[in-house]
Amino acid sequence: MGKIIAVALPKGGVGKTTTAVNLAFALALKKRQTLLIDLDPAGCCSSSLGFNKEKINGDMFDVFNFSKSLLHVIQKTDQENLSFIPLKNLNYKDEVRLSKLATNQALLRNVLRAEAHSFDFIIIDTPPYLIGLTTDALIAADSVLVPVITGKFSMDAVDKILEHMDYIKRNFNQHLAVEGILMSNYEYNAKVSFTAKKELYAKYPDLILRTVIPKNVAIVEATFYNKPSIKHNPSAKSSVAYLQLADEIIEKNLFGYYQVLTDIDVKDTIREK
Repeated sequence: MGKIIAVALPKGGVGKTTTAVNLAFALALKKRQTLLIDLDPAGCCSSSLGFNKEKINGDMFDVFNFSKSLLHVIQKTDQENLSFIPLKNLNYKDEVRLSKLATNQALLRNVLRAEAHSFDFIIIDTPPYLIGLTTDALIAADSVLVPVITGKFSMDAVDKILEHMDYIKRNFNQHLAVEGILMSNYEYNAKVSFTAKKELYAKYPDLILRTVIPKNVAIVEATFYNKPSIKHNPSAKSSVAYLQLADEIIEKNLFGYYQVLTDIDVKDTIREK
């Protein structure tokens, strides 16, 4: 059964799509069969992978609309081991319809569980709000990856997503876990970044991932070339960091529990086994 990870935070501009695309791409490079699903009506995952409307013969709107099965909207990408289900950039009318269809909260969970055995990881990109599609993703997911930038509004949104996860666990998905809080777009030479990092560690000491995604122009450049930053500039600091993130995610799931492992923890676990 593939691990389903939702990338979620009810705040825009924190790098959800960038993280979802580059993590999925990195996992594929690590020879893990990976499926990336776009649940954000902005449809940015498609452009990040070089898909235009002509290349898309089905999307998640078709799945929610019961016009196509999940299997029939899975797109092959140029990267080996990486498949993709897009969500077209919807007009207002279709977005309203999709929001109504998303009230069927068990639909996504049921269709994903039927195909999850075909993949090692399923990564879901979500919109910057909780109602509707994000809630559906959390009901379907095994865990949530929370990207956060070092700003007050972004950090406040972490409390909000964790509270919503508690609601989901109590009512729909008791096994939902935090994959980790990921600091993204991090500026090492900025005092505010260090202050925010310190506050996050004080508040969520067991949830912070070791990997930090640095602020890097390669990420911005990659969007203009319709490529993940890992593919556009593999040697960029941000690209290397996303590869490290994939390693950390694989490592955590190899040992089968959700907490930040230090190097000593890993060695001790290996010795015990």
